[in-house]
Amino acid sequence: TEAKKYLQAKRREEFYAELSRALWGYVGDKLGISPADLSLEIVRTSLAARSVPAGAIEKLSATIEQCEYARFAPSSDSMQMDAAYNEAMGLMSSMEDHLR
Repeated sequence: TEAKKYLQAKRREEFYAELSRALWGYVGDKLGISPADLSLEIVRTSLAARSVPAGAIEKLSATIEQCEYARFAPSSDSMQMDAAYNEAMGLMSSMEDHLR
């Protein structure tokens, strides 16, 4: 994925922008919500309506918020990037059964 390429290249801003785009794109596509209508509130409500566990919804919200914050906060912690990438991939995988 593009996010993984940016992660490996330690391109922090591009990594978080791409990871955020991937998460929003995934949930928007799975929930049938257009990009213009995507918001954390709408996504959280829609995921809850599909019986996605509350913990997964909270992790998704936190990961998206982390991506948005990290894009603009001065830091270069590559361990944090690794953790964010692994969290995002795990979230998409764990929600897949609920979003088919």
